[in-house]
Amino acid sequence: MTQCEHLTDTCLAVSSVTRHDLMNWLNQIIGYSEMLAEEADSIAQEKLIDDLGKINSAAQQILERLETLFSCEKIITQQTGVISLQERRLKPRTEFDKTRATLPEKQISCRILVVDDNPANQEILSRRLEHQGYQTVLADSGAQALEKMAQDAFDLVLLDVMMPDMNGYEVLQRMKADAALVKIPVIMISACADIDHVINCIEIGAEDYLPKPFNSTLLKARISATLEKKRLREQELKLISQAMQAEAALERHRALTQAVAGVAHEINTPLGIVKTALSIIRNRLSLANIQALFQGDAENHDLLQDILESSALMVKNVDNAHRLIENFKKIAVEQIIEHQETVNLPTVLKDAVDLFKISARQAKLDIHVDVSGIRHAQEWHGYPGYMTQIVMNFLQNIERYAYPDGVGGQVDIALADRHDPDKVEQFILTIHDYGVGISPEHITRIFEPFFTTGRSKGGTGLGLAIVGNIVAVAMQGTLSVVSEPGQGACFTVCFPKNLDSGA
Repeated sequence: MTQCEHLTDTCLAVSSVTRHDLMNWLNQIIGYSEMLAEEADSIAQEKLIDDLGKINSAAQQILERLETLFSCEKIITQQTGVISLQERRLKPRTEFDKTRATLPEKQISCRILVVDDNPANQEILSRRLEHQGYQTVLADSGAQALEKMAQDAFDLVLLDVMMPDMNGYEVLQRMKADAALVKIPVIMISACADIDHVINCIEIGAEDYLPKPFNSTLLKARISATLEKKRLREQELKLISQAMQAEAALERHRALTQAVAGVAHEINTPLGIVKTALSIIRNRLSLANIQALFQGDAENHDLLQDILESSALMVKNVDNAHRLIENFKKIAVEQIIEHQETVNLPTVLKDAVDLFKISARQAKLDIHVDVSGIRHAQEWHGYPGYMTQIVMNFLQNIERYAYPDGVGGQVDIALADRHDPDKVEQFILTIHDYGVGISPEHITRIFEPFFTTGRSKGGTGLGLAIVGNIVAVAMQGTLSVVSEPGQGACFTVCFPKNLDSGA
């Protein structure tokens, strides 16, 4: 024994193994007394509860005395920096009763691997965790723990530090070096609370560190916090993955629009030559000396008129083709540069539908556009290229899935506005078909990248995913769908009239 320079009490220097064993025995006394008290409380055995409380209180006093004898230093932990002896010791008798009176909620289904070479410690931990609703699996050595983790998935590992053959540090190091195990959170548990041990565990990769004997309230809180951190990390990774997939889809779309713009430019060149040639033919045939050649010959005169009318019709259709291609090019350029401008939204909507007219005619789609629901300004400050893309993607989906195999049907497109002085003014776009509808098991997934039920029909699973990303990110809006099998589907897009004010 040595005299402590900080206290009048005597400090006791013992080996880490002796300390570990003493704390394990104390942990068992405390753990079993608390669990028995909970069971006694469930059958209203007040006298037994009181006796168990005395055992618990005595164990608390032994713990205080042992801590004083072992070391005069404060116990360090990851989160607070310092946990004093007073904070570490067990609950007073009144708090003991209060804790037992409120049973934990059993609503968790996480799997926890408990690694400890002491069967009594395993039982105490597993019973307490299962009482809180967790699923537990036991391992009595480091090697067995690694074997179980290789075979099954776990949400958390409670890992004892001092074990024979392979201690907790070695197990933790192997986990962090294994790509399949590195993301499993680990809470180290040990009777040794020396600062060096704590730092070593945290540096290797442990999420937290708990001293023995277990404080049940602290144990529950640390496990809940660690699992919540894990859930948030997984959610963040999922969102990042979804964002990367959506960005990849947009990049592919941008590449496609660039190709469309280039092809449109190339097509316009021969169209211009055709128009010029037709104009020359028409002008030459309209000359007086050419007209005189056909005078007096009714049959030849009618033939000349047919040629003139045909050339005029061809010029008109070449002009229409040129206008459509220019629209394609304009849309492609708008989507590539993604610039905002103030436009008349009904006009943008009708132009988008016009671009689909040829496909609509072939698919026998009867498209009706109603903008009478707009009661206030029709101007929209946003991305007209994106609006056109959204309408086109919806119509292509309707053609492919709502009315398959060219059966045709009606499509109602409506544009309205919502005017509320206290809120941002919005446009509401609805696109409603009356086709086969969407099955309940698919409706929650239709906006996922690469999800499609029509791969054999040429579907990529990107159309609605791109629409969802554009609506949420670029247009600062919301997208929803209502559908019943055999009753069609109705998509609703809500977005601010001025994107700057909707930010």
